[in-house]
Amino acid sequence: MDRKHLIAATAALSIAGLATAAPIIDEDFESYADTTAMNAVWANGGTATLDTAFGNPGQSMFHPGTAGSFTGGNTNVFSFSTVNPSDANPLFLTGMIYDDGTSGNERVSIGLRDNAGSNLIEMGHYNQIANAFYCYRVILFDGSGANPSWVAFDNIVDDSGSAIGNSSVEGWHTYTVTVGANSVDFTLDLNSDGNINATASVAAVAGAGGFNAIRLGGPSDLSSAGGGAHFDNILLETVPEPGSLALLGLGGLAVLRRRRA
Repeated sequence: MDRKHLIAATAALSIAGLATAAPIIDEDFESYADTTAMNAVWANGGTATLDTAFGNPGQSMFHPGTAGSFTGGNTNVFSFSTVNPSDANPLFLTGMIYDDGTSGNERVSIGLRDNAGSNLIEMGHYNQIANAFYCYRVILFDGSGANPSWVAFDNIVDDSGSAIGNSSVEGWHTYTVTVGANSVDFTLDLNSDGNINATASVAAVAGAGGFNAIRLGGPSDLSSAGGGAHFDNILLETVPEPGSLALLGLGGLAVLRRRRA
C-alpha cells in the first residue's frame, strides 16, 4: 500500500462508525468515451467537451468559457433528487478546477443550486472583483439577510502559512463547500495536496426548495473573456453526522481520495 492510500485508510479507520456518507455523484470523467456520452449525464447542452488527454489524472471536462446560442448554454448540469441539508445531514460538495495561471480575466465556477432559481452557491474564478481571482457566493437563500454575491477569499496563505494575494496560481485547485442548516462553509486548497489555503463561512438558511443541481461552467451562464477551465473529481454527498469533528474528517478524506501522486 502506497503512502497516499495508507493515509486515507488511517483516516477512514479513525472515523469509522461515526458517520457514513451517502454519495449523490462521484465523478472523475473516466467512464466516458466521448463528449456525447459525457453530455448525456452532464446535460443542458452546455459548451463543455470531454478532454481525454488531460485530467487529474486521465480525463476531465473542459469548459471553454463561451456561451451557447440558447438559454443555459454556458453550463453543463447534473440534476438529482432534491436534498434539504440540515446540521444532522449536511450536504458536502468538492471539486477541482485547473487554473493555467495565464489569465485573471475568467468567469468559471462549480455551482450548487435549486434548478427553480433559488439557493445558489458558487465557487471558482470570477473576474469582476478587483485584485481577486478565487471567489465564492451564496445568494437567493431564505431569511439570512446575508446572501453575499461574489466575495473574494481574503485569507489565502501558502502551504507554509504565509499570507499571499488572491491572484491566479497555476495548478489543480480543490474547492469544498459544506451546507448545514444555518451556515455555508468553504475551503480552498490551491495545490490539491490536503493543505487548506483559505476558508470562508456564510450564515445562511436555504429555502424550502433545497438543492437539486450541480452546474459547471460560466456562473449565471456568463461568458469568460479570459478563457475556460478544466473540471475534475466532482463529489457530492450527504454526511449523516451530529458532530463537526467527524464531518471535518470526512471532508479531509474526500480531499485525500482525490489527491493524485
